[in-house]
Amino acid sequence: MDQDTHRSAAQLLARVEELFADSESIVVAAFEAHKVSHSSESTGAQLLKALGGKAFAREALRSVVLIFTVKRSLADRGFQAALHFARPLLLGQGGTRSSSDDGGGSPRLELRKSYPLKSLLDMRLSSPGRASGRSEAALMGQGAGDAALRRQQVLELRCASHHAQPEHRAQYMLPDGHTAMFFASLAVQLLRHQDAVLPSISGVTLEREVARHQDAVLPSIAGVTMERLDAWHQDAVLPSIAGVTMERLDAWWASHKEEVTAGLSSFALEVVTPGAILVGRSPEDSSAADVLMSAKEAADLTELLASFDMGLGEENAFAAALQEEGAALEAANVAALLGCGPAVEGVLGQLRHTQAVLDDLDQSLQVFDFKLRHMRDDIAAIEASNNSLERQARHNTALSRLLEQLLGGLGVDRNLTAALEAPDLKLDRLAPAVFAAWQLHAKRTWLAGGAPDSLNPLLTQMRVVKEAQARLHQLASRFVGAAVGFITGLVGQLMGEAMEAGARHSDRWSKVSPPDRAKLHGVMLRVRPLLQVLAVLEPRALQQLQQQVFVEVNALLRRELRAAAGELRRGASAELAASGQAGEGDYNLCKEKGGSSSSSSAAQPRQRVARLSYGSGGSGPGSDSVSEWPADPTELSSGAAGASAAKRQAFLDGSVPGLPLHEAWSLLLGGFLPFLAAEAAFYADLLLLYRGDEERLRDGPDSAAPDAKQQRQGQASIAVVISRPPGCPLTYAGSQAVEGMLAGLEGDFVALSDLASRSHQVLLLPLLATALAWQQHLAAQPAAAPLAALLESLAGKLRGAWGSFCAGQVAAVEQYDSRSKMGLQQGIKHLHVLPFISQFCLMVHDLEVALVEGAAAAAAVAAAAPSQQQQQQQQQQQTAGDDGEEGQQSLEQAAAADAARSVRAAADALYDELCPRLLSRLERLASSDAKYGERCRLENYGYLGEALRGLAQKLPALQQHWQVAEARREAALSGYVAEQLAYSKLWKLLEFGDKLDALLKVVSPPEVSFQKDCSPAEVRSLMRSTMDGTDKKLEALAGRVRKHLGGGALFNVAWAAVKEALLARYEHLEWLLEQCYPTTPLRPSPEELRELFRATSAG
Repeated sequence: MDQDTHRSAAQLLARVEELFADSESIVVAAFEAHKVSHSSESTGAQLLKALGGKAFAREALRSVVLIFTVKRSLADRGFQAALHFARPLLLGQGGTRSSSDDGGGSPRLELRKSYPLKSLLDMRLSSPGRASGRSEAALMGQGAGDAALRRQQVLELRCASHHAQPEHRAQYMLPDGHTAMFFASLAVQLLRHQDAVLPSISGVTLEREVARHQDAVLPSIAGVTMERLDAWHQDAVLPSIAGVTMERLDAWWASHKEEVTAGLSSFALEVVTPGAILVGRSPEDSSAADVLMSAKEAADLTELLASFDMGLGEENAFAAALQEEGAALEAANVAALLGCGPAVEGVLGQLRHTQAVLDDLDQSLQVFDFKLRHMRDDIAAIEASNNSLERQARHNTALSRLLEQLLGGLGVDRNLTAALEAPDLKLDRLAPAVFAAWQLHAKRTWLAGGAPDSLNPLLTQMRVVKEAQARLHQLASRFVGAAVGFITGLVGQLMGEAMEAGARHSDRWSKVSPPDRAKLHGVMLRVRPLLQVLAVLEPRALQQLQQQVFVEVNALLRRELRAAAGELRRGASAELAASGQAGEGDYNLCKEKGGSSSSSSAAQPRQRVARLSYGSGGSGPGSDSVSEWPADPTELSSGAAGASAAKRQAFLDGSVPGLPLHEAWSLLLGGFLPFLAAEAAFYADLLLLYRGDEERLRDGPDSAAPDAKQQRQGQASIAVVISRPPGCPLTYAGSQAVEGMLAGLEGDFVALSDLASRSHQVLLLPLLATALAWQQHLAAQPAAAPLAALLESLAGKLRGAWGSFCAGQVAAVEQYDSRSKMGLQQGIKHLHVLPFISQFCLMVHDLEVALVEGAAAAAAVAAAAPSQQQQQQQQQQQTAGDDGEEGQQSLEQAAAADAARSVRAAADALYDELCPRLLSRLERLASSDAKYGERCRLENYGYLGEALRGLAQKLPALQQHWQVAEARREAALSGYVAEQLAYSKLWKLLEFGDKLDALLKVVSPPEVSFQKDCSPAEVRSLMRSTMDGTDKKLEALAGRVRKHLGGGALFNVAWAAVKEALLARYEHLEWLLEQCYPTTPLRPSPEELRELFRATSAG
């Protein structure tokens, strides 16, 4: 046994000893078990009980504790053993935690029943679910190992009634075989030792008392008493044991001394354990006295001893007196015992008579049990015979019913055969043929077996059933062939009529708008019942019919789309051609427009015709001044929305030949994509291409057979109403069929988008935004998956074209060389606003307006009319409230916002890629010419800053680059002002002021006049020569600045900077002259010079 087992056994003994702390009982051992509850209330159990049998039905297990105790006998010095039954008392039942447990978590025990160990009449050991004999074989048989003892064992105990306790009979589940053997062996050992205990006699032996009274009657009584005591020792009263032999129990007890010590108390170790049977002990052995006393006796003895206050001598006298009195009491007990011989003999006679009566009763019970066993066998045979007869009757009834059903289902009605052999397939008389086909399907399904209400699968192998199935299959094949031919001819006729109707349209509105399919769909819906019955009769025939229908529909759709795309492409080409003649559409940043620019007009953007949706008037990139350009492109888009709608309406009416490319793109996608998606969803629903349609058609229509009047009028509705869940996907074959129906349409869309790849490249982004919005709009529709894939391909091509355009512009800026444009000798003298600067500003404004229009087009997609499938989903969601519709709208708006963000990111990436290269290239060109470099920087940075000022406040991607350009413009302005001051004829006087500043750092102001070239006369001569004709000199300076920068806003800024710088230095010169030459005033004074500035033409 391991340490955990020893610890648990010690804890259990401590809890039990706490239970008997206030009693005179001494705890020997305790065992934890589970009581098996029994119920014998069922009819079978009551019958067995009436016949003398035993019935045990295992129910829930309850935890109990089996306890062995001994108590000092009142008649002699022996001990009386007892068996107790206790159970744990839970906290909810008023119990408390046991204080003896280490963990403090074990509940206290409650004593339920107590029996003397002699009342144990029967003890049986068995394994769960096995009889006692098999358990013994399992535990004690040859070759049985420890594995058999580790299994759970059932211990059955029966105790006789004792005082107020009734007869006890119960079964207990012990954890393993070792515990069961330990319990049984300990019970046997206690009974043997209890019956064999003899009183110990102090001062005289039993033999001496017999010798003293050998002449009296006592010798015969003593002899009889000794003989009876020997008989009690040899024939101890033991219970009947089943499941294990007594020899095996003795052998187990002898071979497991060390294992059982953990479960025994101190009394058992000293008295019961083999080799330690101590019946009498000397009074000097204090340890033996402690073991042979209960807790209460020990406490009473301690209290008694504590009540006496004696010295050492008095204690010895008291001990001697007690010993003498004990010897006298023992002698009296022996005399009383020897005098009870006749009474004992009488009791034994009564016991022998009772044993004989019990033997006769046992024989009678055996005879009665034999008769009952034969009676039970007869009853079982009668019941088996009755069950067999009842089963045969049920089988015969079921077989008769099945044969009647089979005979009734094998035949085919003549009217049904006639309706299927030569069906009258016309649009107004389809109901009888379809109803007959559904009857044929029901009969075939019944004969196939496998369904709950169909023929038994075991009967489907009969020859007569197979022949009936073959006849029905041939009948179904003939009907399916006739139906497929009828539908194919009808579809071809309808498609031909639709093509002829489209060819007759001559107005532009009809050419670019999707045709009306209401009439065609109405005719096709009338053949829906026929298609449904074909799907259940012959699925492969329906697949072939689907391919033929989709080929016809694809040809019609391609023809209609090609006509609309061609008309829109011609309109867009005419508009692009008109824009190209006006100088628009070419966004090559380094391409010169009309040769070199003059100095008077190069600083301003060229006069250009408005592009995109600007309209013919108003401010835009074509304005004379960049300061007039709008700060927000939405100002142009909002004002041009009405003009765009008017222009589209004029194009559709035929009053104008052209239409903007992005308007044509929106018109094509917004018109034909919903139309194509609706067509795909309609034919997918009509031709049963959704997943699960076969299961939905299995039960057929709910309506009954049409009567004669309904057949004549064609009013019978026998179509199966199919209810699909929202977002029901297509089957794999259905996806392939729909993809084939929409194949070959990409070329018509690509032909229109390619126009933006060659010119007007900024229109690629609104085209991309519209395509992405429609892709998100159609992605949720299973039937529109090919269209979503087509739009994804178009979006990829538009992104590729935009990437090529951006890469080309970056490469053009990197390779730009002004010398190759203006000649090797001229340099940048005649270059003002560089081509890539002006072109970039114009492209940015056009691009931002295009992005606004693209976002508006994407938002229009979100507000587009829902498809037929979406309408059905919305109708299903209306019963649950408006949350579904609001969620759909939010998803559409989110898709539009995603498309707008995508194209916004593409435009921002272009800005981040181009702006640093533009500024870097400008710096390199300006650094190549020291004379005109600052003027070139000032013009280009000023143009760029003014052109992008409004957009930079709205666009974070441009704001950083605009701030860099503004900082460089300020630096270029300072450099340009310094150059103009140095070039002017007033520079000598200003240079003299710088010389005075340098001298004042080394000499005092009075000493300056003594320095070289600094005499007062020389200063007055310098002022006369420099300041004569100041007004003319200032006019010449203003003319030079005007020549460089023109007469626009940039000139005003530069001239104001020149004036402020010159006046500041002139006033500083006046202060220097006052310090160094007090007698030499500056003429003209700073106030007079300021008046001369006002008098110039520049003001």
